[in-house]
Amino acid sequence: MTLRAVLGGMLRMIATVAIFSVAGPLAFAALILLIVFGAGAPLLALLHDLADLRRMSPLASAAVSVLTIGAMLAAFPPSAIAGVVFSFIAVCVGANAVWAAWLATAVAIAGILLLGALTVPDESSAVLLPNMRGAEQILRAFVGLNVLAFPPATLCWWLTRPLHRARIAAC
Repeated sequence: MTLRAVLGGMLRMIATVAIFSVAGPLAFAALILLIVFGAGAPLLALLHDLADLRRMSPLASAAVSVLTIGAMLAAFPPSAIAGVVFSFIAVCVGANAVWAAWLATAVAIAGILLLGALTVPDESSAVLLPNMRGAEQILRAFVGLNVLAFPPATLCWWLTRPLHRARIAAC
């Protein structure tokens, strides 16, 4: 194993983590906005018929901004963890298939949910962790979040494909 192969593998891992850390939260926020606007459009049309919503457009714009930023912040830790796990699977094992990205995402979501179940941050802490108690609640959140994370994980895998065309043994 040469130094060039090791450095190439490390650069691929760093690039993979960067792609998952940037594209994952952006795709997740876009998906959440699509779901909210898809389900909220009929309600918004009904409210528009009942009231003058032109006065509420700045408020709606602020709500969309807050929702987008909140979704991106919530999706960043699992996306970064999924990027680390997938980079090890793709570079070290050589399994850079889409199922590996889904598996890495499931591991990241499980880790965040378990951390939230076992850790209670202080009131003054800025750490955002889910506050869940009970196995059934954690399992439901795990399944729901994995369904929501399926398209962003697939997009991140597709964006990282050019990085892993040449198979090397870096680890």
